[in-house]
Amino acid sequence: MSPSHYYIYYPVRMGMEADLARELYNLQAEIQAHTGVAGRFLCKADDPWTWMEIYENVIDFPAFDTVLARAVARHGIERFLEAGGHRHIERFVACA
Repeated sequence: MSPSHYYIYYPVRMGMEADLARELYNLQAEIQAHTGVAGRFLCKADDPWTWMEIYENVIDFPAFDTVLARAVARHGIERFLEAGGHRHIERFVACA
């Protein structure tokens, strides 16, 4: 099975950036402890309120999906999203 690469983007409520960054560091440390997958996050260059989490080389994506969903709920990531916004999860693999 080819590794999957996750790209998760979402709109962040203005004024919540520092709190979200702290929570994402904790969330990503938890995910890495459970899956071995190190994550990172970025802000969109021309829109600092659009953020993206990146998780690369995920081998067991069903298990990763479960760990990710539980971590997002446990860390309350939804509270940092712009009203009406949601997390867009995209999973990519190498082209055949």
